[in-house]
Amino acid sequence: MIPSSDAWLRVEWLGHAAFAIAGPGARLVIDPHRPGVLGGRFRLPAIAGPFDAIACSHGHEDHAAWTPALGTTRWIERDEVVGGLTLRFLAAAHDDCGGRRMGLTRLIEIQCGPLRVVHSGDLGSFGSREIAFAAGCDALLLACGGHYTLGAEAAAAFARAVMPRRVVPMHCADPLIDLDLEPAEAFCTALGWPWARETALALPLALSLPAQAIARLSRPKAAEEPQ
Repeated sequence: MIPSSDAWLRVEWLGHAAFAIAGPGARLVIDPHRPGVLGGRFRLPAIAGPFDAIACSHGHEDHAAWTPALGTTRWIERDEVVGGLTLRFLAAAHDDCGGRRMGLTRLIEIQCGPLRVVHSGDLGSFGSREIAFAAGCDALLLACGGHYTLGAEAAAAFARAVMPRRVVPMHCADPLIDLDLEPAEAFCTALGWPWARETALALPLALSLPAQAIARLSRPKAAEEPQ
């Protein structure tokens, strides 16, 4: 299906699991962090808005850190419509033991017309429900750093089952984050699909682009580590 001209989404990576997602009439931030969370282990810069709303996969402070710079106090954790964007949530386990160790997270779907972006939250295991929720999306923002989420091999298996048009690896090793996470390259190798580094995804995707390619979104300039 060719998306209508008034349906569009722009996805920008803000570091770790945070993304800015804009569409007709609204700009969202997903899973915002702030400097110094987790006992000072985050050295990523602050996220600046303004945003119309904040969508949160779960309450851990590297995913749910509010600051005035976000420009909104509208917090979304259940199905809702914001401007031209429709959000849906699916509860899932944050670990491989039904949430008994790390609790629950939520997958988040952001839809504009026929366009769908799915953020995995801190997905730690998956089954038919999680696959069906994300299946065939235009972009899958997928945690794949292991330890707290799916690791490279399990994340690759989830991506193959979902078969999105693009996968953006997130929640991976980062020199500005002191967490024991696998690098995004491990996921790229495990999945084996072609990939390219991009600054953002502008949807609808050109029809000539191959499906199931990996997009490695670049960190915004302001967040680049010192040279």
